[in-house]
Amino acid sequence: MANVMMKNAASQMHGRMAANNSRPAVMKAKLLTSSKVQRMSAIASAVAPAQEQWSINTYAPNELSKRNSLPPLISKEEVVTLEAELDQSPSIVALRRFNDNLRNLPADRWDSLLTPVFVELCYNLESFNPAFTSCLLMVQRTIGMSDYVRRDLALKNLIQPLAGEYGMHNGMPQLKTHRELFSEFFASLFGYSLEDLMYSCERPEAALTMWQNMSRDITTGGSGEFTDPISQASYALGYNLAIEYLADYEKTWMLDSFRALDERIFSKLGKKIDWVFLEVHAEGEAEHAAIGHNAVLNFVASEHTPILRKAMQDHDRDFAAFYNRLADMLEDRA
Repeated sequence: MANVMMKNAASQMHGRMAANNSRPAVMKAKLLTSSKVQRMSAIASAVAPAQEQWSINTYAPNELSKRNSLPPLISKEEVVTLEAELDQSPSIVALRRFNDNLRNLPADRWDSLLTPVFVELCYNLESFNPAFTSCLLMVQRTIGMSDYVRRDLALKNLIQPLAGEYGMHNGMPQLKTHRELFSEFFASLFGYSLEDLMYSCERPEAALTMWQNMSRDITTGGSGEFTDPISQASYALGYNLAIEYLADYEKTWMLDSFRALDERIFSKLGKKIDWVFLEVHAEGEAEHAAIGHNAVLNFVASEHTPILRKAMQDHDRDFAAFYNRLADMLEDRA
């Protein structure tokens, strides 16, 4: 029943996305870079898409968390400025390159080129859950040092995307996890189970490297650059925001690219693609970024703006390296 609800919501939103999905990835990049700042600057009033209306709540700073006795919090404008830097980042260049290669896969070799990419994507997708958990922990471990209200509001924001990865939403029965949705997407595309792929595959070296870098940086404040717990929590919140912000580009463009492949290749092969995984992420990541944005606004002091920038740049570095490696895998060298 729950999965039917998700599928119905996904099919309803498909009509809304049809016009945008026809645009090439590079063209869409230009449109999104100009629109993201406007969307994020109005973050507190963001409207959730159909399939996530029951799960998204954003908590802004309140009078208790803005008391004069506490260090001034970072402003919405300061965070938006940092987010805008990601719009022109190496990750955006890497994602454009990956999607250009993805959309242009040869019809006679698409599966052999795409298979090792899915090995990497499967591991990479799951690795973000411990990354999100680590970000939560870095905020929680400031107990006794950070303000109770600020800490509590930040955590109320952060817990929602992590719970959603496991199909848990406010006021709803538990749905399929995102890993299950990804497995169904894979099976509809390749005709066999994701488990069979994972049992027989080689090590996902690019995803392993990215996870090792993420884990090290989040849990050590950027490889030990920031040592006190509150600075490390600010770093983790910046890292979390960069993950969610770039994921909005990542999944939106990936859905566009796979729909282009479906029109050119998959539909002609008689494949009926299960789009729920990509549709849920393409429509939901902007709201997850909004939640990460509000988590930062609730906890991070204005004087920690350089820490936020460093964390966002660190994730951008590793995310760009990962997608450049995947773009390499998709290059047709025949």
